[in-house]
Amino acid sequence: MLKTKTLVLPVVLLLVISSITIGRAAGSVSFELSPTGNHHVMKLNSDQPYVAGYHVNAKNLSVYGTILATAITVSFPSTDTRTFPPGSWLGGGMFVQAQDTRFRHVDYGFYMMLVLDASGRLFIDLGLHQTREGTLPFQSPTEDIVCAYTWQVTGMSLATKVTLFASFDNDGFVHYSISALSSNFSLMSVNVAGLPNCENIIRRFYSGNVIVEPFPFSRYVNYFQFGVVSSESIANNDWTVDLAEPKMLKETGWILVEKAWSTQGDISYLDADWRWGGVPYYGVNAQYWKNPLENPYEMVFHYDGSTLTPGTALWEYTSSDLIETANTLPPYSDQTFEVRLTPCFLTGTTILALAFLVDKLWHISGTQMRRHHESVKGNNKS
Repeated sequence: MLKTKTLVLPVVLLLVISSITIGRAAGSVSFELSPTGNHHVMKLNSDQPYVAGYHVNAKNLSVYGTILATAITVSFPSTDTRTFPPGSWLGGGMFVQAQDTRFRHVDYGFYMMLVLDASGRLFIDLGLHQTREGTLPFQSPTEDIVCAYTWQVTGMSLATKVTLFASFDNDGFVHYSISALSSNFSLMSVNVAGLPNCENIIRRFYSGNVIVEPFPFSRYVNYFQFGVVSSESIANNDWTVDLAEPKMLKETGWILVEKAWSTQGDISYLDADWRWGGVPYYGVNAQYWKNPLENPYEMVFHYDGSTLTPGTALWEYTSSDLIETANTLPPYSDQTFEVRLTPCFLTGTTILALAFLVDKLWHISGTQMRRHHESVKGNNKS
């Protein structure tokens, strides 16, 4: 039986974390990363406001699969932290799920964020939650933060575009790296499979969507999300978070997210019971493709008093180009990846088959998300 006691940080890491300096090839501009214990944890089912886009694998939100890595580019253009609430922080990044080979109700939530605090300091935060869904009346949902790591970034402007990378290998390590100012650097590698109670983790991230409860309950799990969270609501128009080019690594190489819809914290499920953040980010809206952005793989979150409606089609681009793996994956492009089927995946397939039958009713009756999506398209369907 899975132990539910609090998990602790791993004692041994593959890489020793130390202060480093990264610069342009010419050496004219540099920034420094310094490990710190000042963590900015992305909490689950909390009062942290959260708004995000998510990868849509199929429009009926019932197709999912595994991927080898994820990436997103984040920056804070036109941001003034002097109006932030004291002690608050604002983060933009990616939030992705993994599953367990042995325990059907055990899942893993990985987060990686670029974070800005009220004093104007930049950080990179990453961490991992292990969640256990409820099996009522026998057990209520529980979760633990397995690990959390933070680096303070100095010598970098808020408008600098920082690309975050997280990749899973066959040995159970998740490799974290960044790309900024024309430089790539490996942050660390975490032996996730070696962490307490994580030895059965499937060594892959998940993407796509699953219907947990169809109409009229309309609960969906969205495995790969990319968005904005803060420690508390920052209700002023002095901040902007730019998220660009979310992408996934498959066996054939990196591919950009072709379809992205929006979600809010109260429905941002990573499994049946747990949500990233926990409450909507009221007053925060977004610019996205043709509204008015021209980049079909970009969204800019900002506070303007209006709230981004869940289910908004941020973009739907059907002809994304494959990106050369060697050009975009630092420095683990020589990893050999294999596909593994596991008992957990087979169980998920069975559940998906049952969900597909109920999905017919969903198509007939419609859901609030679907109706909104079609209203954006200007093509209402019954």
